[in-house]
Amino acid sequence: MSLRLAGGARTCTIEPPVLLAPMAGITAAPFRRLVAALGGLGAAVTEYQRITVAPLPARVLRRALGEPLAIPVAVQFMLADDQHLPASAANAERAGAAWIDLNFGCPAPIVFKKCAGSALLAHPERMARFVQRAVHATALPVTAKLRAGIDSPAHLEELVCAVAEAGAAAVTVHARLRRDSYETPATWEWLERAVRALRACARPVPVIGNGGVECAADIARLRTLTGVAAVMVGRAAIADPFIFRVAAGGAPPTVAEAARWALAYLAAAPAPPLAKQLVRYWRAAGMLAEPEERRRLLRATPAEIRAWFAERAAAAPRAEPRALTVGA
Repeated sequence: MSLRLAGGARTCTIEPPVLLAPMAGITAAPFRRLVAALGGLGAAVTEYQRITVAPLPARVLRRALGEPLAIPVAVQFMLADDQHLPASAANAERAGAAWIDLNFGCPAPIVFKKCAGSALLAHPERMARFVQRAVHATALPVTAKLRAGIDSPAHLEELVCAVAEAGAAAVTVHARLRRDSYETPATWEWLERAVRALRACARPVPVIGNGGVECAADIARLRTLTGVAAVMVGRAAIADPFIFRVAAGGAPPTVAEAARWALAYLAAAPAPPLAKQLVRYWRAAGMLAEPEERRRLLRATPAEIRAWFAERAAAAPRAEPRALTVGA
């Protein structure tokens, strides 16, 4: 199974059709590299790149993309107006992006206040114009990522058809509303609605379903229940970066292998807040199953967190597969 994104002159094939979601402050190049090395991941998207007062230079976008991986990686743009979008899209192509994704889903209040991200869900005509301008500026495929609505999914069909008919190669739908927190259960029925709408619209394109995936089995279940062509995984990949490998039929990690991955990530992305962020979500190999242990570790220093993972990594027989290092 694969997902084919068609652009003006370039196509991108995603196989398997499972993607790592863009997450601000998390899915930077080191995280993507270490997750991709585990296998089972079809593609990834950068953290959003804000277009504001000038086009984003190719050197900035090349840095966001990081070193080339064996999987395609897209550049995601966040913008409130399209003045500098064409030049930024052309620069993304020069920087080596596999495709371009436009963010119409970010719910952050500061983004919403500036009429970017999910605020654009109130303006489907602007979303369509942004897609159209990006499509005309590059040979790369262009996709759009959006939430099901701001306060209601009543206009979901209009939204997905607007960006599809403007030229989007696929539409990623996050099965929550802008007002919903990430703790609000995702509504997969909305993904099914988007699939039906895009099959019936003037320019049918695939839907990438996002939201509500908690474990490897959910990836296949989401596709079966909704009919989406591909699945995008976000926070579950922070909790267990082996989710893609397991979904593809690979072995689940041992405690030691999972601990070594965590150490490699903390070494590659050593900003102190990332250690506690990892602890907040982490459940790979059944680790941190006791709430009190997680609470205790959240009160620990980054050095103590590394020591906690190192103790569990050291317990492994060295014959275990794929011991990761920072340079892996």
